[in-house]
Amino acid sequence: MLKYTLIPEGYFSAGSAAELLSKVVILEKTDSVKSMELPSYKAVLLYAGDDADARRISGMLASSAALECYNKVVVSLGENSVDIVLAAGDRLLLCNSFPAADPVTAQYFLFAALRQFQINPEVTTVHFYGEAGDDIKGDLFRHFASVEVL
Repeated sequence: MLKYTLIPEGYFSAGSAAELLSKVVILEKTDSVKSMELPSYKAVLLYAGDDADARRISGMLASSAALECYNKVVVSLGENSVDIVLAAGDRLLLCNSFPAADPVTAQYFLFAALRQFQINPEVTTVHFYGEAGDDIKGDLFRHFASVEVL
């Protein structure tokens, strides 16, 4: 899983990137810390790990910012994880990855995040970033106003 955090633009300096990231994740001596600007949320993504994973997280954030709805829910399913981005209007509420080896666990983390931020799934569209199986989309149709693939 990608090790990452978001830092507001004004608090980021390239010289302290590793120190900032090490405050929220455990870095190995071999981890190379990189950064990526996220202009849609005026933030910087600090990460250690695969660049493709970082581009996916960045893409999810850009997609959520571009959505016209107020409650923005973007989900990406990996082999062993689920990535969730929640936003309300222009305000980013959550961008996190959770271990999920199966669709049921991924749904658990999605509903837990929605509950934490008091987002009603019945009036919300969930957007999948990338592939999503018909089984999980079908399960979510029962709870969400709509399920779409970006």
